[in-house]
Order: sequence, then structure tokens, then C-alpha cells
Amino acid sequence: MASPAGQCYNARHRMGSAQTTQTNLLSAVKDSQNREAWGQFYRIYAPMLRNFGRRLGVSEVDLDDLTQEVLMIAHRSLRDHVYDPAKGRFRMWLFGIARRQALAVLRARGRRTRVQHVPQADGVDLLAQIEDPRTDQTMQEIWQQEWRYALLDEALRQIRPDVGENEYHAFVLYAVDRKPVQAVADQLGISPSSVYVYKARVLGAIQKWVEQFEEAG
Repeated sequence: MASPAGQCYNARHRMGSAQTTQTNLLSAVKDSQNREAWGQFYRIYAPMLRNFGRRLGVSEVDLDDLTQEVLMIAHRSLRDHVYDPAKGRFRMWLFGIARRQALAVLRARGRRTRVQHVPQADGVDLLAQIEDPRTDQTMQEIWQQEWRYALLDEALRQIRPDVGENEYHAFVLYAVDRKPVQAVADQLGISPSSVYVYKARVLGAIQKWVEQFEEAG
């Protein structure tokens, strides 16, 4: 049986996507039996974590383990009330975990692959003394980019039933896939001016969903 937080999330989620906020999601996901909340949580954050790790140089064979490890740490921390919303946004708290785990994976793999090529002096690991070129600012910028991509993906999923298929496909083809407006119009059998109108409608719906989702963030 779902917890009260999970029941609240499910009730609000059924009322419509605009009712779903990140605060509700983080509260509901504490209940490991709430598959709907966990599914949305995983859908938003798993691709984001994979892309973040990939852009830092984590190998494909390590990305799954990195993603699962960060998500497990996050889930335990939410369940045990380790994360304190008063101290900052969840995504920046999660960034700290992702950054730490990704760098640990990179250092571990670096030691395994370079140990035969890096000389040891008096038992000192010279590789550990090499400064990592990834600056915190760069990593934060990558993280923020991936967060925006994750929000866009989830927003498109959430608003699709409400905006209409033509509007949705016109937006994806023109604004996401970057196809020429005339090509989009020809493919969907609509006028070029309709492509711009549909784009504006969908973009407005996306912004509304994002604002609602992050309202208490």
C-alpha cells in the first residue's frame, strides 16, 4: 500500500500534469512501492545522469553503474531525510553526488588503465597528483544544460495529451529537430504560419508546466 505521500502524489498526478510539482515527486518517491512516482523520477534523472557522466568522459561500460549508484544514493537520502530543501535546490544537491561519483569512477579507471605506464616514486601514486582538468564551473554548466534538456523531455511528455498531435509534432520537428518551417508544413499538411502558431502554443504549455513543476524548488 502506498504511503500518504504516495497517495497524495497519485491523486494530484491523476488531476493533470500541471498539478505535478517536484516537491510532490520528491516526497512521493520516498515510498519505494510508489511505482508511478519512481518511474517519473527515473525518467527525468537517469538520462540526465548518463549524459552528465558521458560528457565528463565516463566510459559507456561504466555509465549504467554510475547512474544506478547515484539514483540509489539519492533515494536513500530522500527516504532518510538527508536532503534538506531549506539548504538549496534538489538538482544542485544531486549535482554534488553525481560529481563526486563520476570523478571517483574516472580516477578508478585511470588508475586501472595507466598503472603500468605511470612510474611510482617511493610508493606515491603520481596519478593522484595530477590535477583533474574538469573545473567545478564547467561541470556545473554541463549539469545545468542537462537539467534543461531533462525538463524539456519530461514537459513534452506531460503536455502532449493536452496540446494536440499536430501542435506537438510541429513543435518537435521545427524546434527540436530543427527542420525548415516549409518542410514541417509540407510533412504535416499545414501552412507555414501554422507551424509558428503551434510552436508558440506548445512553448507556452512547456513553460507553464516547468514553472508548476519547479514552483517550490
